[in-house]
Formats: sequence, C-alpha cells, structure tokens
Amino acid sequence: MNKSRFLTLTFALALLGYGSAYAQAPALAAGTYKLEIGSKAPCDLTVTADGGVTQGADCATGTNLTKLSTFGSSYQLMSASGELYGVLKAKGDTLVGTTAADQRKLVISH
Repeated sequence: MNKSRFLTLTFALALLGYGSAYAQAPALAAGTYKLEIGSKAPCDLTVTADGGVTQGADCATGTNLTKLSTFGSSYQLMSASGELYGVLKAKGDTLVGTTAADQRKLVISH
C-alpha cells in the first residue's frame, strides 16, 4: 500500500514540475525600451500593447523588426518577413538573449 502512495505522490509532483517548467512569460508592457545588439550602441525600440515593435532611426539591426511575442517562458523578436530574429529570456527588469542568425547578444531594457 505504501508503494502505491509513493508512486502516486511522485507522479503528482512530476506533473506539478512539468507545468511550472512551461509557464508563460508575462506580456511586455507597452513603452519605449533600449535595444542592444552585440557591441553596438543601444537604440530605441518602441513596443505596443499588442507586441508590435518600431525601431528608432538609429537602430542598425540590418532588418526591420516588427513583433515581440511570448513563446513559453521566453520572448521571440520577429522580422517583417516573419523570420525569427532573436530569442530572449527575462532576467530581472531586462530581457537577455541572442540573435538567431549569428548568436550576437541581445538585450532589451528600460
């Protein structure tokens, strides 16, 4: 009898851990942020309430970024052509990750 209780408890704890591992990242608040790519100087990035993105004129990304969306516990930065530009994860008040094409560091902060 104790063995079946142990197995039931183990299964329940495993399911709880599985659910928290795939928690949804919170939506990023609308506003103006700083985008850093690699060693380039930060530039302005405006995020709308629906996840739309507008780059400042000083952003030298090499592509037109248009969307920042949640994907599981991370964020995806997408180009106008629908290609994945980079993946970021929340670290305190900033989002940190890398570009998909060449693994340059990405940081979005206030």
